Amino acid sequence: MVDVMARRPTTTVRVYPETRAAIARLAAAEGTTAAEVLEQLIARSADGELLDAMNAWDARHAADLGALAREPYPLAADERP
Repeated sequence: MVDVMARRPTTTVRVYPETRAAIARLAAAEGTTAAEVLEQLIARSADGELLDAMNAWDARHAADLGALAREPYPLAADERP
């Protein structure tokens, strides 16, 4: 993991000392770097935003989806009564 950091460009981000300490604790607990911890947190945030958007779409279309769920499933020609 650390050799990957040597090959990738990095920059400095200013954070509060207690935030830096929390990032360092997470990195140590996961056996990774602070940069990897931050990437994971950003990815989780993006995943959460996507999930929120999907849930909002579902909420807006709940009536339509419910109507579709109540429709009988079409049977194949050889299964029809």
